[in-house]
Amino acid sequence: MCSDFSDSSVISLLQAALSNSMARSRLLQQQKTLQEIINDLPARQWLFEQLCQADNPNQVKDFIITMMKSSRLIWNGARISPDIYSEALSRTWIWFMENLGKYNPEKASFVTWFNQKLRWTIQDVIREQADEERRRLTPTQEEDREWIYPPAPEPDRWYETIQEWRELVQNYPHIFKDCRMQSHPHVNCQVLLMHILNVLQDSGEFSWNAIAQEYAVEATALRRFCRTRCFPRLRQLLSQ
Repeated sequence: MCSDFSDSSVISLLQAALSNSMARSRLLQQQKTLQEIINDLPARQWLFEQLCQADNPNQVKDFIITMMKSSRLIWNGARISPDIYSEALSRTWIWFMENLGKYNPEKASFVTWFNQKLRWTIQDVIREQADEERRRLTPTQEEDREWIYPPAPEPDRWYETIQEWRELVQNYPHIFKDCRMQSHPHVNCQVLLMHILNVLQDSGEFSWNAIAQEYAVEATALRRFCRTRCFPRLRQLLSQ
């Protein structure tokens, strides 16, 4: 899929932005130019070419993601509930980062490809929340027995594993921080997971009731939020 391109003004602009932080900053402030670049086939072919060949593909990937966000072309969810949209958006970013190598620039722009997945993910989240509400009305004993998801670390690597998890939560704030409890926006997945992991690192166990009291949240609701919204995000990162 990768091919060569002649030196054009658009490509030169992208080359400068990838190699120079000041040029990148100037470009990211030009919303209309970003929209034109994203919708330009040769430009996105060139960007994908860089992703194929780069020694550090994460740098190119981060640049593409930042361009997409700065272009304001990502669908805003319209009348979708904010908690459903934020959940779907976070999942879609994870999917995008994992699958960018499968992208075909000839079929759609990066944003169009992203938005299509976002709309499907929103429907998934709506179905999952409906299922979760049904389960909430008929709780099982299994919920009382669960400890943490993903499963607990091996005893001989307890400290190292907890530290690795803490670093993941700290290094990917965009995945965790925007996911908040609907009725308690001061509680987000990053805050909650860091609290739990810090307690686990110090004592090896934690109490949902104690954490809930600290954040002035009902313990069952806090546990459900963490189990259905926060732990799955951590597991997705661990599977990469």
